[in-house]
Amino acid sequence: MSVMTEEPGWAVRYPDLFAGLTEQQKWNVHNNIANHVMEGWNPDRDDVADLTALTRGDIDRAEYVRRGLERVDARFPDA
Repeated sequence: MSVMTEEPGWAVRYPDLFAGLTEQQKWNVHNNIANHVMEGWNPDRDDVADLTALTRGDIDRAEYVRRGLERVDARFPDA
């Protein structure tokens, strides 16, 4: 496995949110976001904050899903 030497792009954009993550975790989060962006997702700061919090262990999967659904409901109230 090759070692990445640059900071992931999303970690550069939101360095405070990526604080406390290992390099591998940073790249995992970055790649997860990048993959979904290619599918049309336009994440905001809260989306990235929740994903990094989940990765760091600050929240569990149930809380991550709850927050995501809450944001979807707020963005698309008539859906």
